[in-house]
Amino acid sequence: MGKKTKARKSGSSLIMTIPADIAELMGVKEGTELELEPFTTNSLQLKVLK
Repeated sequence: MGKKTKARKSGSSLIMTIPADIAELMGVKEGTELELEPFTTNSLQLKVLK
């Protein structure tokens, strides 16, 4: 099962923190473009755009 994280508000956006070990596994660094896509009613698919 995945790790839990909480969203926080910043201006008019919500920010979700990605745990460092998961970010490293996916090759995500500061400035990496990500795409969030609704997957089911209560889940999202995260794609790393390189």
